[in-house]
Amino acid sequence: MARINRKYILEEYMKPLWEGDTVAHESVMFREDEHAARLTFPITEVYAVYSADMTVEYEKDIDWTVEYGCFVRTPGSRMPFMPLERFYPAEHENGKDFGCTEAGRPFLGFGEGDTMIRNQVVVTYRHEAAWNGPVVPAQTDKCARFLAKLEKGEEATILFYGDSITTGANSSGRVGVPPHAQSFPEMVTAMLAARYGYTVSWDVHPYEEMKTISKTGGKVLHYVNTAVGGMDSVWGVNNVDSHVNDYQPDLIILAFGMNDGHKTRDCYMELTDKIVTSMEANVPQADIILLATMLPHWRAAGFFAHQIEYEPALTAYAAAREHIAAAPMTSVHKHILARKEYYHMTGNNVNHPNDFLARIYGMTLLAVLGQ
Repeated sequence: MARINRKYILEEYMKPLWEGDTVAHESVMFREDEHAARLTFPITEVYAVYSADMTVEYEKDIDWTVEYGCFVRTPGSRMPFMPLERFYPAEHENGKDFGCTEAGRPFLGFGEGDTMIRNQVVVTYRHEAAWNGPVVPAQTDKCARFLAKLEKGEEATILFYGDSITTGANSSGRVGVPPHAQSFPEMVTAMLAARYGYTVSWDVHPYEEMKTISKTGGKVLHYVNTAVGGMDSVWGVNNVDSHVNDYQPDLIILAFGMNDGHKTRDCYMELTDKIVTSMEANVPQADIILLATMLPHWRAAGFFAHQIEYEPALTAYAAAREHIAAAPMTSVHKHILARKEYYHMTGNNVNHPNDFLARIYGMTLLAVLGQ
């Protein structure tokens, strides 16, 4: 077994979860009343366990052990846990809770920044199980024009348009805590650049002032991320010109859905069609990937609604159109949730990914691109 890295390594983070027999730095968060957790795969052997910031290593049989393929927190372990009074607050406090759908629990703990991250640990382990989840299909025919530009070494622009998930909310790099992992849009862009020998021009980041891209004619991949937290597809329709079309990108990742949950599938798809129609008319050279959303926490009152219905509609829509692909993040997340509790891979306990789930976003997009 090679040395386990104790820092963010792009290539390691982007190794597909569904390939090989080793998972690096999979996140776990124990509640106070729990001592065992299932990971994505049953554990055969644990190689290393670190705090989420990778500054502390935890020891076998002292801090943790493995029982029946599960990761177990031992009595007296130094590993952090989430106090029940913080996970299920008894009283409402602005910015720290949501209503809770679980019987007998009025509130669900919530927190931005590193509120959840600092209570998580990461496990690197070997398994013997095959991935039996959704197969993410390569859709290189749908993204052929963008990929051809990369193959030829032509200057290109990749643009991400969506909500807070797409801004990188709760990724350690955006929060400013170790291991400072990039957001999934940044990881995808950096991986494409590395594989095709490009330099990345990090032109526009979320919440920064939008600016004109300076083209050089060189082998440069321009990164533009105009996502805005809290936005839905209505906002997406109203801002598509300034946030997408004006940049004339070559690949667009359209990623709304989380904040659309109160909308029916048909309403959501009508809005998506309006956004796509505008893109096709004003950026005819662009390939488009419709990125289905992760699921919100089922315990979070007011959030878990129609999101689970959107992916099949996006997939059918893309199948009938040229130059449009669909990335099945909802299905991948749903599959992992069948083994892992939501809070093991969330950044805020309601609707944001932590580094581990952000990596899966990146893996899913790269698989669609045939990478």
